[in-house]
Amino acid sequence: MTQAPPSERVNADRVDERDPQSLKKYLLSFDWPYRNEAVHQMLVDGGLPLWMQVLRFVPNRAERGKALELGSPPFHVTLMLQRFRNYDLSLTGAAADGRPEITQTLDSAEFGERYDFACQCFDIENDRFPYPDNTFDLVTWVEVIEHLTKDPVHALAEIHRVLKPGGVLVLSTPNASRADSIANFLVGRNIYDPYHLGAPLMGSRHSREYTLSELRGLLEGCGFTVNRAQDIDIYPARNRKLRLFRALLQNVVARRTKGNYRFHLFVRAQKTDAPFRWNFPAGLFDGGHLAFHMAPQDRRVVMGENDVIHTSFGWGPLQTDTDGTAFRRCSDVGDIYLRTEGPVSRVRVRLRNAKGKVETMHDNNVVDLVRLGATPVDAGATWQEVEIPVSAEQDPAKRLHVRLDVPGGADVQSVEAE
Repeated sequence: MTQAPPSERVNADRVDERDPQSLKKYLLSFDWPYRNEAVHQMLVDGGLPLWMQVLRFVPNRAERGKALELGSPPFHVTLMLQRFRNYDLSLTGAAADGRPEITQTLDSAEFGERYDFACQCFDIENDRFPYPDNTFDLVTWVEVIEHLTKDPVHALAEIHRVLKPGGVLVLSTPNASRADSIANFLVGRNIYDPYHLGAPLMGSRHSREYTLSELRGLLEGCGFTVNRAQDIDIYPARNRKLRLFRALLQNVVARRTKGNYRFHLFVRAQKTDAPFRWNFPAGLFDGGHLAFHMAPQDRRVVMGENDVIHTSFGWGPLQTDTDGTAFRRCSDVGDIYLRTEGPVSRVRVRLRNAKGKVETMHDNNVVDLVRLGATPVDAGATWQEVEIPVSAEQDPAKRLHVRLDVPGGADVQSVEAE
């Protein structure tokens, strides 16, 4: 991303982040190939109240920081972040045609600014983000989470990974329980998004909107600390009846329901020293279907952190020992899957109250079961570490299956491939 040096900019004192008219003039001054004036005007008119609120949630820094903007096109938030906040920006996108990069040059003759933006394109619901651990001081996730078609937890895991300790996530999304939608529902109008035919960006239509309590529970359950969470009416009511209905919900109904009924949600959350937890809150995720969800990501499983995506059927709920140790108890058979991406010589299982055996194997399909090792287990009421060998037949490209065959069950704290 290149830009004109500050010394070459003009009219710099005429752009104020708190003044919508000066911001609008600034954003509309940028030109690019094939720009459509009517569409650009509509985008800025509709988006500016939202973007101004987002900027209020983004902390500024005395020292230059590094920021990741998830979902950068059409670059209006990008322009505001680099003008008013002290960060070097890494930009991302998702192109409907599958291209690996989106590039765009924006030029403002009036303000003496020119930018060559380049966005890395990847699938935030499935791919590992192409950045090292602990890279960014800030991640912005503006109007993206509602477009995801699968679930947001993988993306949150990657956001947590690439944030530095103490780094901040700023998220915005429409409020599923906004008064405007409730009013539409009550008079028989559809509350869902229209179809987005011809959209140039992948997944432009809303798939799942959230309430403020859902967002807070999701983020806190995943290990973030929520510092600020608000519902805000970013647009005025379109008529007097809606204005009165908003007031009724916000000033009367909310006192009883503790609900949030303003139009939009804004959250600022922080990465602390707490580990990320693969958290799938009840209500947000259907428990019956979640039992079939398994997506191993790591070679080490810790109950209460990342166990949900590594365990199959046969496991009881998460429990906590008197010393705070989290564990889960399996039934007669408990299955755990690990992603190794490298050679493994042994697996360590920390368990108690178990008698039987623990096996390691590959089982990609019924006719391709390869047993890699087994160890007998006879553990009492104190925690023990059991070591299971893994033979040279182990294939690093395949997931490693660890099976506890323990009549009566076993308490398990952790499983790790070495």
